[in-house]
Amino acid sequence: MDNRILDTLKVIQESYGDGVFYNITTVKNLMNDLAPNMRKERIQISNFLEIGGYFQLKYAEEQYPVVRTRLTTDFMDTYAVDEKVAVWVINIFSELLGYNITDEGAIYGVEERPKRPVARVDVQKSPYIGEKRQALMTVPRPKFNLGETKLAYTNWQFARRISADLHSVAVLKNGQVAAAGINSDGQCFTNTYDWRDIVAVSAGSCYTVGLRTDGTVVGTGRNDFGQRNFNYWSDIIGVSAGARHTIGLKSNGSLIATGFNRNGECNVNHWRNIEAVIAGQDCTFAIKKDGHVLVSGNNNSGDLQVSHLENVADIAYAAPGRILALLKNGCIARVGRENHMRRSFAHFKNVKQISAAPDYFAGLMEDGTVKLLAYFWQSNGAEAAVSSWRNIVAIAAGRFHIIGWKSDGTMVGEMLHPDIKKNKGQINVGKWEM
Repeated sequence: MDNRILDTLKVIQESYGDGVFYNITTVKNLMNDLAPNMRKERIQISNFLEIGGYFQLKYAEEQYPVVRTRLTTDFMDTYAVDEKVAVWVINIFSELLGYNITDEGAIYGVEERPKRPVARVDVQKSPYIGEKRQALMTVPRPKFNLGETKLAYTNWQFARRISADLHSVAVLKNGQVAAAGINSDGQCFTNTYDWRDIVAVSAGSCYTVGLRTDGTVVGTGRNDFGQRNFNYWSDIIGVSAGARHTIGLKSNGSLIATGFNRNGECNVNHWRNIEAVIAGQDCTFAIKKDGHVLVSGNNNSGDLQVSHLENVADIAYAAPGRILALLKNGCIARVGRENHMRRSFAHFKNVKQISAAPDYFAGLMEDGTVKLLAYFWQSNGAEAAVSSWRNIVAIAAGRFHIIGWKSDGTMVGEMLHPDIKKNKGQINVGKWEM
């Protein structure tokens, strides 16, 4: 076992308490400060934190050996490492948590393990702790008590309790988050301690974002452009995940952004009086309290022209050149130049919510039914697949599917793309209780 990592983690544990491990980003930052030269080992530990292994180990109780086996397999499959690496990482956390791993490989459960204190590290003598340690030790331990939510649900925020991309996510009635579908980057790992007391979710491309009742934000999945760097976010009342960037709406009507910014999609910090925000593929839309729209991002082809829009309630971004606005009177307007997406939406009235994927737009009507406003594939009856839905209160359009939240708290889902091979379990939402 690598004592350098173990020593570092024990210093973090003793300095901040077990609660610090509930914040994955904080652990990563602290490990980087305390052990800057252990990049390879730090990556493995970070990966383990990402799949929630620490929390499952901590609360495994007498079934720890079973959990350990499952975690080893999950870690190998998720991060494509061999068994030796997976066992090494899990052994580190087992030792940290006080589980006794004998030379023969037997593992004691919580109730039967020897009662011994976790060894304290002599920080002054440890050769592995960087100079920043003394400064870090003076920082107060984080508080994890949840405050009262500041959310005042508008229609936009209400609809954000479900979301979809290549996967589906939803906030359940107990404040936990359920996820189904493609999980290649861990975007469906929403069953850890971090994902509790959630009030809104947003599914981005290969990652998922959740908003907690205390105004902080949690994420899981891909983070190659920093789209999940929420360590210093607070007082958030709304979130929107795009392809590679994330936008947060603060209670004072301002915005905060993180992630890919090559097109200026994150240049939104100066905007004020915002009521709703929508992160697109390479752009960001914000709806002001007076119903006007602000936009930042790639507008080389005129796709993002919004100056003609008034009284806007929501924006649905499907793809460049395929963008719609829902007006407060229930009508639909197009975003961008008039010669883009040459079709009329004037016949759609009484629309309550709109949602989009690259190949279609869906609309929730005031009477609780759902219609496809437009689709861009060869018809195979998909436009009628959702016509039988009733009593729907919110919808979310995924890449190849759509999910709906019914007034009785149940969920429905339907594959819309003609290619049945696109079905990767993202519509397995029937057992979710909202």
